[in-house]
Order: sequence, then C-alpha cells, then structure tokens
Amino acid sequence: INYYPPRGDNKEGWDAIDIFGWMGYPMQIKVDFLCRDSILAAPIVLDLALFLDLAHRAGQAGVQEWLSFYLKAPQAATDAGPEHDLFIQQTKLKNTLREWMGEQPVTHSEAG
Repeated sequence: INYYPPRGDNKEGWDAIDIFGWMGYPMQIKVDFLCRDSILAAPIVLDLALFLDLAHRAGQAGVQEWLSFYLKAPQAATDAGPEHDLFIQQTKLKNTLREWMGEQPVTHSEAG
C-alpha cells in the first residue's frame, strides 16, 4: 500500500473474488476494506519489539533476517539479498524460535 496524501492515515482496498455458485453460475464477492494504517501497524510493532528483546536476550545482534516476515523491504545479513518468499520467511521465524526453545526445526513439508 502506497501513501496517498489526500487520505493520510486512512487506507482503502477493493477486492473482487470470482466464484461459481449453484449450477456453475458465475458470481462475485466484493469487499471494500477501510482502515487506519497506524491501527494495522500497531500489533506488528509490538511483536517486533518483543521479538527484538528476545533476540537480545538470546545474544543476537545485527540484522535479524528471521524477522523479515514482518517487513515489506527486509534486510539481509549476507550478499545473497533478502528473502521475499512469505512462506520461507515464516519458516525462518518459526525455526529461530524453535531453536531457542531447544526443539527441532520445521522442514519445508511441515511449514504450513
């Protein structure tokens, strides 16, 4: 979502979902989503603050790639560049937390 000065903190999104109803008749579900960007971001900021505190207590420093799941433009600690695949980002997040709990990592087939 890009900033649009006339709307300020207010955001609006339209979605159309095409479905097939009874006897294959085409139908559409339309959603008009109105929200405040700051209200949507607040829980994410709280999660990031808690996770960064946890990382600090675990002795981690520098770029925290495992938190890329939360970011539009994640940073990378290596020259390979940031990971943009949401499912891989989620698996990295889960595996970092599992490692700190002393549990086995989640494999790709178990990632869901």
